[in-house]
Amino acid sequence: MRVASRLLGPETSAFLTAFLRFARWRAAAAAGLIGLGALFDGVGLLLLVPLLDLVLRPQGEGGLGAPLAWFLDGRGRSERLLLLLGAFALLMTLRGLVLSRRDRLLDRLQMEFVESIRTGLVDRLATAGWGRVAGMSHARVVQALSVEIHQIGIAANSTLLTGTALAMLVGHCVLALLLAPAAGGLAIGFAVLGAVASRRYLKRARELGQAVTKAHFGMTDSALAFLGGLKLATAQGLQRAFVDQYGEVSAAALRDRLAFAGLQTGLRATMAGSAAVVGGATVVAGVVLFHIDPPKLVTLLLVLARMGGPAMTVQHGMQQILHGLPAHGMALSLYEELAGSAPDGRIEPGPRLAEPDAAIAFSHVTYRRSGGDPTLRDVSLTVPAGAFVGVVGPSGTGKTTFLDLAAGLLAPTEGRVTVEGLDLSGAALARHREHIAYVAQDAFLFDDTIRRNLSWSRPDASEEEMLDALDKVGAGDLLARLAHGLDSRVGERGGLISAGERQRLALASAILRRPVVLFLDEATNAIDLAGERAILAMLDQMRPGATILMVSHRSESLAFCDRVLTFPDAVLTVQKAQLAPTTKAGARSGLW
Repeated sequence: MRVASRLLGPETSAFLTAFLRFARWRAAAAAGLIGLGALFDGVGLLLLVPLLDLVLRPQGEGGLGAPLAWFLDGRGRSERLLLLLGAFALLMTLRGLVLSRRDRLLDRLQMEFVESIRTGLVDRLATAGWGRVAGMSHARVVQALSVEIHQIGIAANSTLLTGTALAMLVGHCVLALLLAPAAGGLAIGFAVLGAVASRRYLKRARELGQAVTKAHFGMTDSALAFLGGLKLATAQGLQRAFVDQYGEVSAAALRDRLAFAGLQTGLRATMAGSAAVVGGATVVAGVVLFHIDPPKLVTLLLVLARMGGPAMTVQHGMQQILHGLPAHGMALSLYEELAGSAPDGRIEPGPRLAEPDAAIAFSHVTYRRSGGDPTLRDVSLTVPAGAFVGVVGPSGTGKTTFLDLAAGLLAPTEGRVTVEGLDLSGAALARHREHIAYVAQDAFLFDDTIRRNLSWSRPDASEEEMLDALDKVGAGDLLARLAHGLDSRVGERGGLISAGERQRLALASAILRRPVVLFLDEATNAIDLAGERAILAMLDQMRPGATILMVSHRSESLAFCDRVLTFPDAVLTVQKAQLAPTTKAGARSGLW
């Protein structure tokens, strides 16, 4: 590996290693088909020598007649011509079959390699832990999964094409040396000098690849900001600022792409001129200096002419590979960064808790984001099963962080979070997540139907159960208003319905899940007071089978809670969160 890194560079070595690790035995099969195709091609070209010899000199006195004497001796000119043409046609047919199989295998390898990178990134994102993913640039993730994956696909395809072209070049070089060692060697020497001279093009291709990758990130970041802030910008007449910013980044990317296209065009023109010079010099040397037989000379020129295509493919492919290496480096760095986080435990689904009687317990829990001060410090408390807990306090005091720790979305920096006496990690965390539902203030909805959004949390839910859940959260009017009922689409992130309706659908989805623990983070703040009161009264009926933790700023909402957990203004210095009972009838007494 170290030798490969020194010869190819660390980025190229990492890319090729990743590809070969993915391809495994199929890489050897592809190499075999590539070699076999080159062999058939070379033998077919060699057969042109006796064919031309037979046409130009009927007695067949020169060329490669000697090795074929057993095949041709004693036969008339017409019979020899037919036999040679038949052998040539058979070789070309076999070559076509081999190339067809080769190309199918190479196409499959390239596509599956790209999809394996995309799927691997998605899998790492899904299992890395919310705390790690939430701190990442979303533009970086979107770019890696879209634009850079496309660039990696181009680089992978170019790698396979370059390998194929190299095999053909090697075969043609061998043919040239067999036909005319001196003239062939001279032509190959010129070609090597041309390849060395083109190194500056390759270096420039890599530099432009880095610039385009950086520009693509800027475009993705600007596009996400544009979509996220378009409503506010439109309301204040500031759309032009977004357009101007995006235009600047787009212009930079276009400039670099045009520079790369110009680089390729210049290389093609240079190689075409060089090929003409090399061909002419070879003809002159072959006739004047080496006195090559006409059949061999014509075949040599044909071989040299056919070397131009593979040589161009190698040069073009190397540019595309180097141009795409920064994209692979970006995806690889994201993959390795996600690998550094603690993945979630994975187990088979466990049995649902029929009568949960254990609590969620915090024991001296401190949580701080990377490089920041603690959001929570030394919190110790116990949430009894079946409780309805209100969580209040000013913004920025750790209310959502508390819910995320209890849900297992975040892991404590210090201390322990336990459920049923087990640390909330690994298999216990996976089992805990099977039994919870989480509804955030900004309700997430797919750009799909209401039915799809409801069944996502519980695929086996029947239509009757969906309608019942919607009725419980007061979404019956929504269904009546929409023409297609459950099969009505809600738009991107629910943009075709109101914020309150989005929250009602998210609550209906949570109810369908039949949670043991229900987390509500400002989940009803977009719903009118009367509607919220009806929903909370319905949720209260889910107890004691479910424990509810609710962040809210409305005193009317907190009236449904057994206890209220208050995070004071100075929560960073508080050693224990304050818990106070409400005046709700039947509220439990005592401290938790």
